[in-house]
Amino acid sequence: MSEITNADEAHAALEQAREEFRALVQGLSEDEWNRDSNNAGWSNRQLCWHMAFGVGAGGQTISRLRKNKGLNPQGPLMALINFASLWMVRMRSRSATPESLLAFYDEGHSKMLGIANEIGDDEWGNGGVVLGEETTVGAVFAYTSDHISEHAAEMRRD
Repeated sequence: MSEITNADEAHAALEQAREEFRALVQGLSEDEWNRDSNNAGWSNRQLCWHMAFGVGAGGQTISRLRKNKGLNPQGPLMALINFASLWMVRMRSRSATPESLLAFYDEGHSKMLGIANEIGDDEWGNGGVVLGEETTVGAVFAYTSDHISEHAAEMRRD
């Protein structure tokens, strides 16, 4: 993952991730959309919803990292967060269509473009431990594409 050091690089990384996500979602047949993925307990539709949610959820992480604060819940709390996340995805993705997910993704994408414009030149390298991994403000923008690639590889296709 490359390190993002300014808003122009963040915008480019976000645009690349957006195109990857659009190609992924638009490339799924109706059967593939509803098929179980290789990610235990999740369908391809649920993975797509998770990815769309993830792009917009980066703002809270960035807010903390800009202050050199991480987001690293320990043990039982992390297990509870994972359980709640699983059920949130299952519930909210039920009525998702490819079109609704592309629109949902675009909302988060726009939010992240705006956040990139607010980050000071001296803040891109600020960081902390997020979910067990050391990361920086710039790395959060680069992560979006990696997240899509990770879950795209878990999808089951014809």
